[in-house]
Amino acid sequence: MYVIYAPMEVLRGKPVSQRIDSELKLLSEKIGAPTLVVYLVNGDRSSAIYARSKIKKGEKIGAKVILREYSKDVSIDELEMNLSKDATDPAIHGIMIERPLPDGIDIHEPMKIVPSVKDVEGLHPENYGLLGMGDPRFIAPTPLGALLLMLHYGVEIKGSEVVVVGRSPNVGRPLATLLSQKVAWGNATVTLVHSRTKDIGAHTKRADIVITAVGRSKMLKGDMVKEGAILIDLGINPEGNGIVGDVDIEDVAGKAWGATPTPGGTGPVTVSSMFLNLYKARMLQEGLKVEFNDEILGSVYGERGGN
Repeated sequence: MYVIYAPMEVLRGKPVSQRIDSELKLLSEKIGAPTLVVYLVNGDRSSAIYARSKIKKGEKIGAKVILREYSKDVSIDELEMNLSKDATDPAIHGIMIERPLPDGIDIHEPMKIVPSVKDVEGLHPENYGLLGMGDPRFIAPTPLGALLLMLHYGVEIKGSEVVVVGRSPNVGRPLATLLSQKVAWGNATVTLVHSRTKDIGAHTKRADIVITAVGRSKMLKGDMVKEGAILIDLGINPEGNGIVGDVDIEDVAGKAWGATPTPGGTGPVTVSSMFLNLYKARMLQEGLKVEFNDEILGSVYGERGGN
C-alpha cells in the first residue's frame, strides 16, 4: 500500500480505458464485431490470465475473441499451419501471439506469417517501417496507450524534453520514434536510455516527461526527477502478492507534478489500445474510412495514410 502526497496528480488509466472502450462499442454497432485470435503456447499463469482477460474485454465492447491454446510440445510446423489459416481467413481481423513462448520458438518466425494488416501488436516489419516514416498504421499497444493517456490528461508533449527508459522493440524504441514525430501530438525532444547508460539519473533529472519501461522495481527515485516532472510508468514488477512499477511512487511524490500508479495506471489503457488496433484493422481490411468520433483517437488514428 502506498500513499500519494499532494499536490501530485494520480494519472489513472481507467478513465482513459473507458474513453477508448466507449468509442469501440459505438464502432461495434456501426461496422459489426471484429474478430481477434489469440495464440497461447504453454502459457504461464500470468499469460493465461492476460489472454483470458481479452475475452472478457471483447464481450464488454462487442468484439469476438478466439483463444487458441497449445502445449509446450507443439511443433513450429503445426503452429505456423494454423497461423496461415487465420492469416488468410477474411473473418479473422487481428492476430496476436502471447509471450513468453517456449524455448526453441523464436517469436519472429511465426510473426512473419501474420499479415501486416492483421498485426494488432504493431510489430510486423512493414508496420514498424511506417511508424519510422511518421505514417503509422498500427502502433504497438503499450506505446499507443501511453500516448493516449498523456493526451487525455492534457500533458504538453510538443517541445518537451522526454526521456524513455528502456529500449525494447515493442515499447521503448517505438515510443521514442512516436513522440519525436512532426505531428500535433509529437514534436518532443526524446532521449532513449537503457541498461548500458552510464548515469540514467543525469538524463531523467532534466526531463519534463519520464517514461519508464525497464522492469526494475522502483528504480526511478525522487532525486532522479526534476520539480514538476510527469512520470509515465509502464513497468510491471512482482512484489509480494502484488505488483509495483519502475517508479518509486512514494519517493517521487514530493517532486513530480503527476504520475501513473501501478496497478491502475497504464495497464488498462494498453489492453484497450490493442482492441483499438483491432477495430482499425477491420476498417482497413474492409475498405472502410478510418475515422473516430473521439477527438484524441481521431488525432492519432484518423485518415492519415499508411493504410
